[in-house]
Amino acid sequence: MFALALTLLILALAVIVMLLIEVRQYRAGRRLLSARRFALRIIAGALLLALLGAIFAGVFLLRLTRAEGDATLFLAFWGGCTLMAIALVCVMMADLQETRKRAAARQHEIWRDFARYIAGNVPSGPRGRQSPGKDESEDEPR
Repeated sequence: MFALALTLLILALAVIVMLLIEVRQYRAGRRLLSARRFALRIIAGALLLALLGAIFAGVFLLRLTRAEGDATLFLAFWGGCTLMAIALVCVMMADLQETRKRAAARQHEIWRDFARYIAGNVPSGPRGRQSPGKDESEDEPR
């Protein structure tokens, strides 16, 4: 049981450190995340901390490891923990959706910039068009 308590404590500390890093970077202006994604990550971190705390309380404080005592309390407590875990998964799926949207938008920007670069560097030749921004007199030898 000591190993479980220590593991829960280490996990909780890791989540707190990660949340502090996210908040610090967001406030420092290094906004790699949108406000929506930042909020989703803070909510997910808070849910994860609450879930870790509830597991600790259920196992060590309330001694709800078996349903032999008060079955109603056992089912209600662990059912609430299960609902918290489902809510955490839903928040993380929303964050994943936002991440995918941003990745798709960034990929679109890269391809658009690449196409503009190629369009600006098209050589003029007998079958090619004149490059944008070039005068036809520039291609003739002097």
